Amino acid sequence: MVTKRTSEDPKDAGGTRRRLSPEDREHQILQAAIAFFARHGFEASTRDLARELNITQPLLYRYFPTKEALIDRVYDEVFVRRWNPEWEEWLADRSQPLRERLLRYLKDYARFILRSEWVRIFIYAGLSRGGINQKYLNRLRDRHFRVIAAELRHEYGIPEPRDESELEDEIELVWATHASVFYIGVRKWIYDFPTPRHLDRLIEQRVDVFLTGTPPVLKAARQR
Repeated sequence: MVTKRTSEDPKDAGGTRRRLSPEDREHQILQAAIAFFARHGFEASTRDLARELNITQPLLYRYFPTKEALIDRVYDEVFVRRWNPEWEEWLADRSQPLRERLLRYLKDYARFILRSEWVRIFIYAGLSRGGINQKYLNRLRDRHFRVIAAELRHEYGIPEPRDESELEDEIELVWATHASVFYIGVRKWIYDFPTPRHLDRLIEQRVDVFLTGTPPVLKAARQR
């Protein structure tokens, strides 16, 4: 029996196409889907994705039985698998000054998110697949923003929030600084607008602004 080889199978050193293993084929489809959805958004069809890969749609569905299953894997690959679990440890490490912890975290986080596929998929998801954004932002809020707010209170002697509204005020201030780093990627990959050349220096300035301005604002609010 002769096995049919598809044109996208890679060639070996002798120029003969070798058949991809199921694992390699799945990885190839997944990586192509990430790039495809980053360019076209989640409303684009799997038929067009299969055409770009030069495979049949039934072959694509052999690995990902539905478009939703494929999108779930894209989410996992882009937003979950590349998540650094050490971020939470860095932020909570009170052996280091809070400024140093925030700088280490935000500089590393910027390298994680400031990529074309990450920014564009996140924006497209917000427009058509809100669940992806909500899952990710809830994770960010619970694991990072709340920790930063707690560490800010500890380092600067800020009174504990008296109610949920005051806690939300803290988180909003953290979120605003955090989002300013993400917005650099929006400027570059969405608006096609020049971005700062010295990213680390910019992050240092924003952390200093946050730590200089936020504690007195929160202390004053807690005295009312």
